[in-house]
Amino acid sequence: MSAELDIPVDIENGTLGRLVVARLKPNQDLTESIEALCVEHAISRAIVRGAVGSLIDARLAFRAGDGWREQRVSGPGVEILNVFGEVDVRPEAVSELPTLHGMVADTDGRMFAGRFVRGGNLSFITIEVTLQEWLPA
Repeated sequence: MSAELDIPVDIENGTLGRLVVARLKPNQDLTESIEALCVEHAISRAIVRGAVGSLIDARLAFRAGDGWREQRVSGPGVEILNVFGEVDVRPEAVSELPTLHGMVADTDGRMFAGRFVRGGNLSFITIEVTLQEWLPA
């Protein structure tokens, strides 16, 4: 537990493995496609190093009080500014809310941040994504 914030902290040793750089095609969901890439390349856990491209629309979740709220960002042409987080496709680890976080900008340049909601972030033209395998010790 963190002494200052009283938040549980897990520390895990491991090494970085293979690097996957891929292009997502139009109408592919960001989260689902990243998970599919991991399965395709037999990677059970990965770190998302980044992504560039655009979304038709964006759906981001964020903490509000004791729960989660969603924000929709209208496009088409929502720009991805940043994507980072972890992917764990082991059957016991898959959840409704993935841990892919990021920032996007709408067509007026307003910025929004949060967790990407699975199924709610379809590629507009293309998205280039970089993943790196995580190999726990």
